[in-house]
Amino acid sequence: MRGEFSGLKALILQENDTAFYVHCFAHQLQLVVVAVAKKHDGVSDFLSKFRWWLMLFVPRVKEKTYYESKQEKGCKKVCVVVNLKPEEVLDFVKEDGGSLANRQQTSGILAYFKSYEFVFYLHMMYDILHLTGTLSKQLQRKDLDILEAASMVRGTMEALQSFRNIGFASILPKVSSFCQTHEIDTLDMEELYIGARKRRTTKTNRFHFEVEIFNTVVDMQLTEYRDRFSETSTQLLEYMGALSPCDSFAQFDKSKLLKLGKLYKYDFDDSDMIDLEGQLEIFCHSCIKDERFTSLKGISDLSRLMVSTGKHRSYPLVYKLLKLALILPVGTTSVERCFSKMKLLKTDLRNKIGDEFLNDALLCNVETEALAKVENEKVMERFQKMSARR
Repeated sequence: MRGEFSGLKALILQENDTAFYVHCFAHQLQLVVVAVAKKHDGVSDFLSKFRWWLMLFVPRVKEKTYYESKQEKGCKKVCVVVNLKPEEVLDFVKEDGGSLANRQQTSGILAYFKSYEFVFYLHMMYDILHLTGTLSKQLQRKDLDILEAASMVRGTMEALQSFRNIGFASILPKVSSFCQTHEIDTLDMEELYIGARKRRTTKTNRFHFEVEIFNTVVDMQLTEYRDRFSETSTQLLEYMGALSPCDSFAQFDKSKLLKLGKLYKYDFDDSDMIDLEGQLEIFCHSCIKDERFTSLKGISDLSRLMVSTGKHRSYPLVYKLLKLALILPVGTTSVERCFSKMKLLKTDLRNKIGDEFLNDALLCNVETEALAKVENEKVMERFQKMSARR
């Protein structure tokens, strides 16, 4: 889709280089993490082994939790999950695994989990995902404020850059403390690094962990952020916010709106830009003093009111800016969820599903929180009042 030369985005921009769009921020954040996991061998190996452990660990937790709950009848479920150690599961599979391949793979994973390298990756990835976790939760909200999301993206990138500068020094004490607690051998950062198959290298442990792992992974994260969250997209959202009529045009900014006009160079030539500046100046003062414009909640309300009051003819260039802002494609998590649910609903067995039934089914799957508030008695009453079927 976003291929530089032959992707859909590149083909569209060849036809019109001002065909801007804002892809779903939550989806872009997910792609950032996935890209780094694929490009860095150490991160990929860490996540694959961790995923393998989860495949073994979760069923054992369920099995033991069920057994305990049958006897204790209560709150021991949580205690079992907390107290069950990962090595218990790995040792069990290593000794009594179903196949030789499972036992051999588990033995290798157990040795990896007891290494300094695993502990370092564990703390580094935890800190990175902890930084992006707050952003991820905010981007998945249904009442997401697009402008606030753009601000949080910039803030997260700055936090990652700060973590790049001082994070390694803060991780080392935590890694050493964890190793001492769990009886894992620590490393002297000034000694030569011993790589795969116990081969001694010419680089120090500090160079391997700081430069080859920490700096490389964080730099990959920052590069992916800059590539996927383009400056043009965030600027578009920021400039659009200057059109917002909320709180009596509190965010109105003529300089930002002029920059928005410059981005659409085929819609505003040099003479239009001069006229736009004058129209914006008069529009701001006239609308702020107009009581009809004081209780608007968005640019869609503003555009409707401009048409009903005839101001779209008085300020045609301002109205053109409004139209460009309204037709700008902006993907959100809610839209992504609808597409995901549609894939689950419209299967090969239901390939002839009607539009009405599809809409109803999507509503039930997407708006689960709203439907959870509907009482069963009201549903039964509605069906009872319906006319009898044949």
